Amino acid sequence: MKRLGFILILLLPFNLFSQIKVDKAGDGWDSIVYSAINLIKKHSPLHYNILLETTQKIEFWNEYYSSNDIIEGKGVIVISAKDIKLSSLNNIAAALVHESFHLRFLKSGPTLRGYEEEYMCYLYELKLLKLLPNVEPDLLAYTKEQIQLWNIK
Repeated sequence: MKRLGFILILLLPFNLFSQIKVDKAGDGWDSIVYSAINLIKKHSPLHYNILLETTQKIEFWNEYYSSNDIIEGKGVIVISAKDIKLSSLNNIAAALVHESFHLRFLKSGPTLRGYEEEYMCYLYELKLLKLLPNVEPDLLAYTKEQIQLWNIK
């Protein structure tokens, strides 16, 4: 009986991730995304829970930016090849939380203007970046620039 309990405890993290399906692409891109999810989980339970709540699938595409969509009622985050090729786990984590916050707005209905939503998503992303260790200064600077850009009054 103790052995069964031990096995269940070991499998628990895998069951949580099974809620989010990550497509296989590139050279281990799915592993990079799972590592970014672990990073989020370790440093911010709030961001991690919203990611789990909003996202059922993560895909990849060959565009300049990451994005999101609701397909057949399921939240999908699409990570850009450009983001993966930056080789920054912090950047992938930032993209995941940013896009998951967009999905949260999408699922709850359009209550904000586009620029207001983008502003809120970058603020949310910055909150995560401040919790992560060894965040690249250029990633922080970019996020802060985007906050200023989208802070249209």
